[in-house]
Order: sequence, then C-alpha cells, then structure tokens
Amino acid sequence: MSQTQRYVALFGAAIIALGFIPVPLTDPVLPKATWLELVVAVLPLLPLIITLFAVASNRRMPIILAGIFAVLVLVSGTVLTFILMAFSGGGTEMVTLHGAALTLACATSIMLISKVQNRTMSIVFGIFSLPMLVGVWSLAMVPIAYSSAIKISSNRGFCIGDHSPTNRELASIAGLRGLSFYTTRSGYKIGDTWYFHGLLLVEDDGATSVYNWSPRNMEFQEVERPLSLIASPFTACEPRISFLQELHID
Repeated sequence: MSQTQRYVALFGAAIIALGFIPVPLTDPVLPKATWLELVVAVLPLLPLIITLFAVASNRRMPIILAGIFAVLVLVSGTVLTFILMAFSGGGTEMVTLHGAALTLACATSIMLISKVQNRTMSIVFGIFSLPMLVGVWSLAMVPIAYSSAIKISSNRGFCIGDHSPTNRELASIAGLRGLSFYTTRSGYKIGDTWYFHGLLLVEDDGATSVYNWSPRNMEFQEVERPLSLIASPFTACEPRISFLQELHID
C-alpha cells in the first residue's frame, strides 16, 4: 500500500470511528454493559488504530498473517451479527447494516496494511469504502434529523428521546447519528414490545404531538393515535423551548 493509500485509508477509518462509535464513551449505560457489549462499543476504533500504526511505522503485515486475522474477524463479526439479529425483534434491518458494515470495516482494515498485490489492494479498498459510506450516512443523519425536528416544531417547545429499551432524553447532538438513533425493538407490534426508533415530542396548544424517526425515510413522521399505545411514547422526554440549547456537542 502506497503512502497515499495509507492516508486515504486513515481518513476512511476516521469516518468509520466517528460514525459508528458510541458517543460519549462515558455514556452511563456502558459501565453497566457486559464485556461483550463493551468490546462491540470500542470495535469501531480498530480500523483507525490499525491504519494509524501503518502510517506511523510504515510497515506492512505478512499476507498470510493478515489473512488469518481478517478471516477470524470476519467469522466472529458475522456470528455476532446473527446473534444480535436473533434478539433484535423487528429491527433486524438496522442491526444487519450496523453489524455487517462494522465487520467489513475491521476485516478489510487488516488487509489494507498487508503485503497484497496492487490489484487485490484495489478490491480491498473497494470493500473498505462500503463501511466508510455507512459512516458518512450515519454522520449525515445528524443535520437531517436536526433540521427535520426544527421544521416540525416551528418555534414550539419540543424534545427528542429514545423509546427503547428505556425511555431516555437525547443528551448529545451526536446521538442523532444514523447508527445511534435507532432501536433493535422497532417493528414488534405485539403488546408493549413495539417501540419507535426515536421520538420527537412537540407541544401543540396544550397537547403533545408525537413523531417517530424513520431511518428509511430520513425524517420524523407523525404517530397516529399515540394514546392507544401500550408502551407510552409521552414519557420519552419533556418538551421545552430550551431543549436544543441544553444539548452537548459530543
């Protein structure tokens, strides 16, 4: 891999880290997570660490060794993705996208610093660009979701919150990233196990209007008959004029 390719890979790895990793890592949920959840949380940093080492040391890994590591990562990531899909209820699409993209990012980043031939390196770069594009999409959702909320609220009090598995108000603007602002329990339409990816609550003449975030349509969409839902959406957050000013950047 040439020096230019190394810097391109480093840029792509930075995009992946920014788009995938939980922010902040000091999230109060993480200390209560299992060791497996913690490993998955920091995995998006692996491509960045690998490419940083390659740029700093100017070394290339033997292709056989890199291939072994890449296959191990690919198999482990695939198995883990299938396990998460099995426990994801109806939200398998986002889980599949998240798991597959992260697995490809980690596996191909190892091959990027190996001694593969130029033609093979071009193929590896092509595969590596896929999770990088997912990272770009994830980051792009921040201004899109932000502008959608501003447009709908129209100077009225509002707030944004998570609906599953625990109601929690959005504390950071980075929480609007595509790979952060979704739930694995979306689409479960049985009893109280049907949750929304993310909720926008807007004060509307003494009442509260409810909007669900749609990753597919990339916009907040009004929820019909929110009062009839067993898993109430109204406890996700508290609408107020000052909501945006209270958000952290990270």
